[in-house]
Amino acid sequence: MTKQEARRKAKAAVAAMSDAEKEWASGAIVDALTSLDAVRKCKRPFVFLSAEDEPDTHELIGLLLALEKTVSVPRTVGDEMEAVVITPYTDFRKNKWGIEEPVRGHAATDIDLAVVPLVAFDGVRRAGHGKGFYDRFFARFPDCVKIGVAFSAQRAEGLETEPHDVPLDALVTEKEVITAQNTTVNTFFGE
Repeated sequence: MTKQEARRKAKAAVAAMSDAEKEWASGAIVDALTSLDAVRKCKRPFVFLSAEDEPDTHELIGLLLALEKTVSVPRTVGDEMEAVVITPYTDFRKNKWGIEEPVRGHAATDIDLAVVPLVAFDGVRRAGHGKGFYDRFFARFPDCVKIGVAFSAQRAEGLETEPHDVPLDALVTEKEVITAQNTTVNTFFGE
C-alpha cells in the first residue's frame, strides 16, 4: 500500500471515531506509554503537541513535567523542526498548520526519547504527513528512542516505505505496544 493510500485510509478511519472513542484511546495510550521503561527512565523527552485528529499528548507532557524531566516540544523554523524546552509556564501559539508550538524558549541540544505522531503505520514503519520533518529531525538525534503513537484504526497493512524513512523503535496504540524486535508486546490495552 502506498503512503498516499495509507494516509487516505487512516484519515477516514480516524474521522469515523467519536470524540469519546478518541478520548478513551488517548488515555489508554498514555497509560501504555508511562508503563514503558524508555519513558520512565528518560531524562530529556521530546513529545509532539497533538492536533485534533491525533492521540492527545497533553496529559503525557504534564506528567513528564511533573516528574521534573526536561521536556521539549516541536517548533518549525522554515523546513526544519527544533526541539524547544518548555516549562508549565510556556506560552504557545498555533503555527500555519494549526498546531501549537512554543512562542519562546531555547532549543534542546540533546534528547533521549522522542514521542512522535504519524498518519498511518505498519509495525514500526510510519507514514507521516509527507513533509519529512521527523526524518530530518531524527538525523540530528540518531540515538534517541523513537516511539510513535497512533489509534489502532491507523494501521495500514503492507505500507510501503522509502530508504530515507526512519523506522520507529516502538509504536503504541490503545490496544498494543509494537517494537522493532517483537511484532506485538502487549495486546491487553483496550480489551
